[in-house]
Amino acid sequence: MTTYLELNSLAPQHVANLIFHIGSGVIGILIGLVPLLAQKGGRAHRRWGRVFAIFAGVVVATAVLSDIFSAPPAALVAVTLSAGYQLVGGLRSLTLRNSAGPNGLDALLAIGALVAAAIILLKGGPAKAGWTPPIEYATLGYVTAVALYDHSRHAWAARWVRSMRPLDHGLKMTGVWIAMASAGSGNLLAAAHVVPLNQILPPAINAIGLVLMAVIALAYTRGLRPAQSVATLTTD
Repeated sequence: MTTYLELNSLAPQHVANLIFHIGSGVIGILIGLVPLLAQKGGRAHRRWGRVFAIFAGVVVATAVLSDIFSAPPAALVAVTLSAGYQLVGGLRSLTLRNSAGPNGLDALLAIGALVAAAIILLKGGPAKAGWTPPIEYATLGYVTAVALYDHSRHAWAARWVRSMRPLDHGLKMTGVWIAMASAGSGNLLAAAHVVPLNQILPPAINAIGLVLMAVIALAYTRGLRPAQSVATLTTD
């Protein structure tokens, strides 16, 4: 992973892409704390949530470019898939506010996520050098679970729109922030040669994130607004 971040060995265009990626990631993680902690639906939540979504989009786009034109570890590709799929899904839940529920596009997105997860596992699996099981298995397993859940929404679309759509949005956007924080910490620690913390901290952030998301879900299902316990990300 450290060789992947050695700027001297990279082409100028990749260096520029990496600078945009890292810069947007740092700014996005910091900005994301505002809608994460702000009153859900309030002015700060909406305003800074939109800004976070923009920076998250830049992070995902530059990560995709790096995945295509370089050879990053499977862990980074998996995190790109996780962040990208949740970002699209979280924003999709906003567009479905006044709809009959998820449609064919959402089904195709979920199928694409499952196929991408399978490809990452097969092409960069345990037999490959650089495979770090705590990161890859956890990330790909999480993406698979989210995609299967997304498929299930078609069977209870009316109820999903009526009662679960805001929670869907909040958990997915929270997941985007967690993915960015996890990948960012791992990459920066790897670049600083802080081993083995670079492999320990990302799974720890993911674990804490799952607890956070469980708190949000529990508060919501008990009839509370998510922001009354732990606020969710972006707008609704």
